[in-house]
Amino acid sequence: MELLKKLTGKNPADYESAAGHLVDTPDIDLFRELVARDDYIFDFIKKNVAKRIFNAFNENNFQNVYQFLPFYSPYYEDVIVSVLSRYDLENATKVLSEKLANGTEDEKCYAAKFFAQNPRCEVAPVLRKYVFSDNEYLAINSIEALKALEDAETFSMGLQKLDSNDDYEIYSGVKLLSRWNDKSLLDRLYKVMQNSSIPEYIALEINNLEPLEEGIENDNKEKASLALCNIISGLSELISLDTISELNMAEIFDKISGSNDSCYSVPLMMAKRFFSDIADNDEYLFDLDKNTREYVSQVHKILSQIPNRRLESGILEEAFEDSLFVNFVTDLIDDEQTLAAFLDGSNQTLILKTLERLKSLGLFNEEYRQKGLSKITNENIKAVALAL
Repeated sequence: MELLKKLTGKNPADYESAAGHLVDTPDIDLFRELVARDDYIFDFIKKNVAKRIFNAFNENNFQNVYQFLPFYSPYYEDVIVSVLSRYDLENATKVLSEKLANGTEDEKCYAAKFFAQNPRCEVAPVLRKYVFSDNEYLAINSIEALKALEDAETFSMGLQKLDSNDDYEIYSGVKLLSRWNDKSLLDRLYKVMQNSSIPEYIALEINNLEPLEEGIENDNKEKASLALCNIISGLSELISLDTISELNMAEIFDKISGSNDSCYSVPLMMAKRFFSDIADNDEYLFDLDKNTREYVSQVHKILSQIPNRRLESGILEEAFEDSLFVNFVTDLIDDEQTLAAFLDGSNQTLILKTLERLKSLGLFNEEYRQKGLSKITNENIKAVALAL
């Protein structure tokens, strides 16, 4: 534990000595302990540790890196692969080909990452076996390796998944395709998101193919704004708050905050309410690192400067049944007459959401219930409406 404290600490003499000890020994127990604490060490500290470990390797001790392969960490995979690529490329290719086929799952993760950076056609058949692995890191690294080879068979496997009736099978296909850098897929992936029961996760994957920061400013702005709504709706419960900086949310909100376009009003209002609720709430912020806390404050400051009246006006423009944003709009509208108008439509899910919104505002009555029930034929939806 003392060595780990030195390795992750601030004193250069201590962490350089600890990194040297880790690499030169090699101290497998120390590396195992470091990896085991991935969830408890702040990301910026792990990034610093990775640099320290890499700097400790040289042409005299690089062979020791092989001793760390049984202990996988996504935070140190670049160190492992970079050392092997720099000092032992030819031999590492042979060793990791064997590990990819017959190693432990941790070793396979490192091996797949190695071949993502050092593509080899001969390992493609093995990599294809892992693209839908339950181990997310093995799957992603394998996908990246096959993408580097422009492997058409893998691409076809992803497309086939989109035709499944299972949302999680479809999601696995989206994860593969979103890393293929083929923007002609965007329309299809956005359509998948709109029809999915897990749109939050699909939206995050779409961001890998086209960052939302780009999408909101081009011809996909409405769909990108819808993806942004899905991500905001999943923040904290489904999606870690650490993600907001990776998505450049502050930059996105700053870009669209001055626009009167109604497609921006919905995600802006959703975000404004969410970040207002969490800005000073330790229940949400206590386990975030300093940089993420500061980023939350930055986002909150940008959003708090946007007048509610302007956003409300844009939201009302999206208050119709065929709007892309209608499922979010109902939660943002307080006006009884506007909400009641949704009960005249044919979208049964929307009718139920409307009834629930009316109830939450204290505006629900038996007339609204009966009006809604007269349009609902789905027994599951009807049961929920009857229970209101």
